[in-house]
Amino acid sequence: MGSHRVVISLDPREPTPAPFTKVTHMQVSVAHHPPNTAVLVLRGSLDIDTAPALKANLGRLVERPAPRVVVDVSGLDFCDSMGVGVLVTAHGRATERGGWVRLAAPSGFLRRLFDTLGLTEYLPMFPDLATAMKDEPPTG
Repeated sequence: MGSHRVVISLDPREPTPAPFTKVTHMQVSVAHHPPNTAVLVLRGSLDIDTAPALKANLGRLVERPAPRVVVDVSGLDFCDSMGVGVLVTAHGRATERGGWVRLAAPSGFLRRLFDTLGLTEYLPMFPDLATAMKDEPPTG
């Protein structure tokens, strides 16, 4: 069984930003790896504008039996409370179905954010993608 990849751009228009105008953009790629593990790679900003699309993608993945989802967050340059909520909710749904959601390669900012919110014990974080893919508990 091979893997396949889907790339989704959440803001395909990408307008040229005016000075001091925030342009929110996030790219999500999904690769399926045997056995039954999906890897989402996030790039850009996970915020109120992009969280709904991520929620829809994660929602489909965690509805499978015993879902195993690794979210590579190394390419996130920003994450707000909406983004955190999507990740936490997906992990809860996956756990209910006998699976999990894991974060791979979180930045120092993202680790501190989850620590401040008291979520580091709830949502497993791994130093890199390869470690997150293994059937082992997080090392912290």
